[in-house]
Amino acid sequence: MMTNGCTAQGEPYTLQSEAKRIYYQIVHDSRLNTPSEIRDLIDNIQFVGEETQPFYPVPYKCAEAQAGLLGYIGLLAVAIARDRYKDEQLIEIDVSHALMNGLAALFVRHEEEWLSGSPKMMNAVQRWDHGQTRELYRQLATNIYKSKDGRWYALHGSMNPTPVIEMLKIPQHNEENLTWSQILDMYSELVAGLDSTTLDNWSNNVYRVPGTVCYEEEEFKSLPHGIAIKDEPYYKLLHQQYYSQPPVSWENVPHDPSDRRPLSGIKVLDLSRAIAAPTIGRVCAALGATTIRVSCSDNTELPITLMDGCLGKTCVDINLKTFEGRKKLLELIQEADVFVDGYRPAVLEHLGFGRDAVLGLVANRQKGIVYCQENCYGWKGPWVTRSGWAQIADTVCGIGLNIGRFHGYDEPHIFPGPNADYLTGHAGTAGVLHALYSRARQGGSYVVQCSLLVSNIHMQSYGKYSEQQQEKLKARKRDLVGKTRHYDEIVSHGVKQHAIKGFLSDRSFEKAFKKEYFQTVKGDMWGLNDLDVVSLALKFKNKGNDSDSPAMRTDFLFGTCPPGYHLPQWENTRNEDFEAIEPVTVA
Repeated sequence: MMTNGCTAQGEPYTLQSEAKRIYYQIVHDSRLNTPSEIRDLIDNIQFVGEETQPFYPVPYKCAEAQAGLLGYIGLLAVAIARDRYKDEQLIEIDVSHALMNGLAALFVRHEEEWLSGSPKMMNAVQRWDHGQTRELYRQLATNIYKSKDGRWYALHGSMNPTPVIEMLKIPQHNEENLTWSQILDMYSELVAGLDSTTLDNWSNNVYRVPGTVCYEEEEFKSLPHGIAIKDEPYYKLLHQQYYSQPPVSWENVPHDPSDRRPLSGIKVLDLSRAIAAPTIGRVCAALGATTIRVSCSDNTELPITLMDGCLGKTCVDINLKTFEGRKKLLELIQEADVFVDGYRPAVLEHLGFGRDAVLGLVANRQKGIVYCQENCYGWKGPWVTRSGWAQIADTVCGIGLNIGRFHGYDEPHIFPGPNADYLTGHAGTAGVLHALYSRARQGGSYVVQCSLLVSNIHMQSYGKYSEQQQEKLKARKRDLVGKTRHYDEIVSHGVKQHAIKGFLSDRSFEKAFKKEYFQTVKGDMWGLNDLDVVSLALKFKNKGNDSDSPAMRTDFLFGTCPPGYHLPQWENTRNEDFEAIEPVTVA
């Protein structure tokens, strides 16, 4: 608790103290059943950083939430490392760096240009945008507009806006060469002619696209779905009672002895796109896991998230709609320790590789598997099977309306950056680490479940900044506060650099964007020069000055590679048939 910028104990508020409070709250959350021997290591995680006061222009404690949850990941990593290597280490987390981890896709940098403002980077990822989401006319189908009954409604075109545009009964492309403002006016008029209930029913039941009424926080809590998920933990860890594989001793997990990390030798199959679920494989890779990202060149990808989503991974092309593709995935599953499912519920079931199928495929081997599921709405309640994105999760639970009011408008805004995505990815990563720890001691197979909406509910539970803090926060970036509107969707935020400017706040560039927050990786696989990507905010340190063991690494060994760049096998081998991306020259 805090009042007027002070804690309940009367101490001055700092990002670090609040991150620690949130971290302690997560560690002691009885719903997570964190083993006592892990909780005993709670003080091995330390929160640091030069910036001590709120600086990102939202009323929610996003930096503190990201840092607290990353701290919990760090705690689990320290516990695993102690079991594996008999070496206890500390972890430091810079809270500003933690927030950058929560916005990472927007902070990829090439030749001193950020992703959204770099024609070269946009060209590099354009091959996979089959849904033509970067076409302005189609892009603006993903936005917030006011409906006939006065309710705000969040439309979302997902990775292919075609169904949404068909729902609104307009041409699929900009046949009349409308300007940006004319396109906004067109969508506004179309949505204004339909009531929110019709839009909700059409979106979620007829056209099967993401969409939601923008609710107030308390209003959402009173809905059947809000009631169903109100007490859900960050992740659910479900020990599968029908599977009894023996414990997997860490001594029996082969790894390179020169690269001792908590997850070295662990094999992760990552079947996901966009941000939340790919973050699970991304963080596992930084902690030492071998991660294979399975995608298909026939499927569309979201360009703005692709480079970050491929970071640290072997990137392969497997078409699961073919018999040969399914055989290949079957081979990879035989060695996998973790399977990440980031698709809408039932998608992988239809392809033969849903939760129960994968659990059954490894039932007779000597090690269990961790099947991690991520979705938007959570895993109980009437909206479990609805599709959704971070923007949907932000607007359905009241965050959107409160961000709009922070900017001085009685309208919902999306969060300026994919905070919910990364918060959920970090929750899923914690669940995977917890499951692997349990597998090593108890054996068996596990299911981990996490969701965008549940993660948002946890961030809301930490409270908003006080009025005094919000006024100070607004004063730190007066040229940004009040400038965003309901029609600024995620690409607009990127092009206008709202996240970049918000993170910069009133600080110098060097102070805000510290070199140690980034890792430089090769970009030639994308037809680019070197890329600066956001590094993992967990920094290991030796405990005490007399330790002979070096601090563990958290850098990405493989950088970022395009989908299909590698052969579909556990050994990292380049696919010679991959069609090289031709670089472009920009005047």
